[in-house]
Amino acid sequence: MKYLSLLTLLNFTIALAQEKKTEETKEFVNKFSHESSLSIVQTGGNAVSESYNFETVNVYSTEPREYKFYGNYNLAYADDPEVQGVDVQETARNWQVGLATVFNIVEKIGIDTGIMFEGNEFQGIKQRENLDLGTKYRFHNSDKLKSHIKVGYRYTIEKRTTRDEDDEDVFYFNKGNIYYQIAQTINENVSYKFWIQYLPNFTDPEDYQINLEPSLSVVMSTNLSLKIAYKAQYDNELNPGVEEYLDRTTTTSLVAKF
Repeated sequence: MKYLSLLTLLNFTIALAQEKKTEETKEFVNKFSHESSLSIVQTGGNAVSESYNFETVNVYSTEPREYKFYGNYNLAYADDPEVQGVDVQETARNWQVGLATVFNIVEKIGIDTGIMFEGNEFQGIKQRENLDLGTKYRFHNSDKLKSHIKVGYRYTIEKRTTRDEDDEDVFYFNKGNIYYQIAQTINENVSYKFWIQYLPNFTDPEDYQINLEPSLSVVMSTNLSLKIAYKAQYDNELNPGVEEYLDRTTTTSLVAKF
């Protein structure tokens, strides 16, 4: 009888522990959101090309803090089958990975910090490191409409693919960072998002940047949707060897979200 009582108590303790673990797991899932998108385009015949684009955004919220991990990778190749002896050449390669945190002071205002690494050899950037500190203000934060603005300071360390006339390839900049985003659910199947970013350069005032991206998503199933996005990146002062001020990327991708 004694052993039976101990066994019953042990089973009861294990059951409570499992229930608590299940509740903690559910609580973690409720606070965690994930979104990843993938697009692959291949063409053949008179023009041969391949392009791949992957993007992920992961957010974990536990009041008063919010943690965000994000990244994307874009790669494209092209080839002309009529030109003999020429290998497939890269036409685009850029990447980005970052971590951001928000500490909410009150309901609508938070302190935003972050670190982000990026590279784009076709823009003359081997690697760029950005350190951010600023303030986030939420205009709307409902299930159907979310919008906010971030205003802050950015410190940039930029390593370029080519050296300048002084034989230097690493540069340091003090910048501003103004970012606005709005996301709205139009109906149960359609939603859109738009963001725009202005990066004034206090070290070199002529070297400012403007980035923006509108996108439209259509729900296909509970966790899958189709996303169409257009991203534009304008750099007012080109790095050596770069010819275009504006880079444009249009993607149609499959998005997994939970």
